[in-house]
Amino acid sequence: MALINCPACRTKISSVAKVCPSCGYSKDPEAQADPEQIKLFQRRLFRDRMYKLRMFSYVAMTITMIGALPMLWDYIKGIESAVPIVLLDHWGIYAIAVGFIMYVAIRVFMTLVRRNFRANLPDEVQRTPPIQ
Repeated sequence: MALINCPACRTKISSVAKVCPSCGYSKDPEAQADPEQIKLFQRRLFRDRMYKLRMFSYVAMTITMIGALPMLWDYIKGIESAVPIVLLDHWGIYAIAVGFIMYVAIRVFMTLVRRNFRANLPDEVQRTPPIQ
């Protein structure tokens, strides 16, 4: 059993799978997709999307810190030398703004992806209380 690419959607599937869990492609017209495999595929796809979005949010936080640390450094040096510093004129404010906007946009997109995933779950899965 090896992983191959689905001819229709190019998703990695098992070589013994009769139906692609992603797009439903099958060489055999009578073959049906296993609902458990479809659910497993959807969960893996959700997990991968959330992982990528989390990594992008870390990039956004890094961009924010790249702007904030030099601003803080210049502010401290300005206080030590008694020179007035206007932080809004510093180049780091742009990096902070870009990083913050990226972070908020990514978090909104994460919420939408999570909401879409939960909306597509079967009713019996949605009603089960979370394990604590």
